Amino acid sequence: MTKDLTTHTSTYGKNPLAIYIQIILYLCCFSLSPSAFAEPITLITLKKSSPYQAVIKLDIVPEDKNDASEIRDLLKQHLSIHEALDNTRLNQSEWLRLIRSLPKEINALLATLGYFSASVTINSVGTKDAELTIDLNQKSKVSAVNLNFIGEIRTEKNNQSPTVSSLTENWLLPKGAFFYQEAWSQAKGELLSSLLAKRYPNAKIQSSQAKVNPNTNEVALDLTINSGPSVRFGEIRIEGLTHYQENLIHNINPIKSGDVYNQSQLFLLQSSVQETGKFSRVDVSAKTQQLASNQLADIVVSVRELEQKRVSVGVGASTNTGARIVFDYTDLNLFERGLLWKSSLRLEQRLQAATSSINFITDARGYRDSINNNLIRTDIEGQVTTAINNGVKRTWGNRNFEQFVGANLLYEFLTIDNDSTEFNKAATFAYGLSLRKLDNDLIPTKGAIFSSQLQFAPFESLSDGRFVQSQAKIQAFYPLGKNTQFLGRLEAGIVAGSENVPATYLFRAGGDQSVRGYGFQTLGVKQGDAVLGGRVLLTGSTELIQWLTPAWGAAAFIDFGNAADAWRNYEPVYGYGLGARWKSPVGPVGVDVAYGEDTKDYRLHFNLGVSF
Repeated sequence: MTKDLTTHTSTYGKNPLAIYIQIILYLCCFSLSPSAFAEPITLITLKKSSPYQAVIKLDIVPEDKNDASEIRDLLKQHLSIHEALDNTRLNQSEWLRLIRSLPKEINALLATLGYFSASVTINSVGTKDAELTIDLNQKSKVSAVNLNFIGEIRTEKNNQSPTVSSLTENWLLPKGAFFYQEAWSQAKGELLSSLLAKRYPNAKIQSSQAKVNPNTNEVALDLTINSGPSVRFGEIRIEGLTHYQENLIHNINPIKSGDVYNQSQLFLLQSSVQETGKFSRVDVSAKTQQLASNQLADIVVSVRELEQKRVSVGVGASTNTGARIVFDYTDLNLFERGLLWKSSLRLEQRLQAATSSINFITDARGYRDSINNNLIRTDIEGQVTTAINNGVKRTWGNRNFEQFVGANLLYEFLTIDNDSTEFNKAATFAYGLSLRKLDNDLIPTKGAIFSSQLQFAPFESLSDGRFVQSQAKIQAFYPLGKNTQFLGRLEAGIVAGSENVPATYLFRAGGDQSVRGYGFQTLGVKQGDAVLGGRVLLTGSTELIQWLTPAWGAAAFIDFGNAADAWRNYEPVYGYGLGARWKSPVGPVGVDVAYGEDTKDYRLHFNLGVSF
């Protein structure tokens, strides 16, 4: 068998055709190599107002293709030669000195990206021109990670986060990962932030070292973190109050003395105080560097009060109710008891209103009480409604899960098609809740909002009849891609009970936040030339937004819905359209052009903010 193989090999080697085939195979294999015959790519050309020019080329395509552009940006931003090239007095000797110093400077910059064994060669230097080539060689990888923790975190129980095991598991630069300076800094910062945010506000990095082996392109990481003592919250101190009692802040403080230090709780307290609307500045901090006995850190709330009374005038317009002028009066400290009184006179083309609300400060149990009085007149689609409302309301919970109960007394005067006026009255009780889970309250991209309320009139002596009204609405936000977003909305309502239900508690549809392509509250029960409210409501919308820039986008949508006197008579109408979106500082702004399939007409709609 050996003899046959030897004879065959010898014959193959002497055959000219076989030799030719061998050469071709070698050339093909060599050409498949990523760097075979590869021409260096021009990475950056350094030339400004001076006559001098330097070209820097890249000889080998990096393992990560994105590194080429990252290297280019790095050199554009940090090479010192850029400033010199702007100097019209740059001479040849200085030019040659700059070129000779470039390799060392480039190598130092490449090391921040993990290229510790890169070489920079000066190919040619002329009187005014130079060319350099970068050979990156292999990018360095993490070969070992040693995280060493000292301080109280070593003695804490395993279920008291953060723990040594959880911090080690979530380390961002594990063994085998590519090493570069930004990732190393980010990993250290994230680990330290996890300690600072909860329980260990005095944590610090004791020592850190990245040991680079340029021969093997490996990096061994060594990090020692001192957690410091485990800290708990102490007492709260309030500074800057002049007109208000301290219970204004104490009652909304979610932190109890003895609670484990948590940075997010400080942020929550700060936002809660700011949301009272009584302060122009709110600062909340914990004295973590001045711990009291038992490792307690006192909390300091520093505030600056707003002026007590304000008067304002505003003008504007909406596609729902037309042009408007609004007069507002606000008293932040009514009766010197911290009560917030807001009163307003609103004059619009199709709506006029005088409103007043008194909001009590949050009590020790977290309840927020209010008294509301308003007179509202609307003239829409042949129905003129004048309603006088007087009510009380109690709200509790946070922004993500809020509930309320209330009682209301309504007197209503209703005129249809300029005919005789009828009088309605109703005493109602109400319960409602709101659920919010959003990635951003101002401009959400993912999450949902759900709100519902139930109102019932149980006493015939105080109402024209007993009835129940229920209503629910859900909005959803979901990203379909990096720059594409889906928005969905569904709203439903029903009234059951007496036939004599005030128009205020019936449903109509149409308008900016309902069915676009139709006028404000123009969808309902037809009676002559007028449109009245119905006992059932169902509307919905699907919308796609394509963000063209970080702030501007285009939208396409389909809306449907209607209101009717019963489900058997319900017939939805449809609206389609296109619009523009802008992420403004005060929330999303939308301008839409919608086509109403039922009316065969186009309408312009304008929206500001997220409807809750």
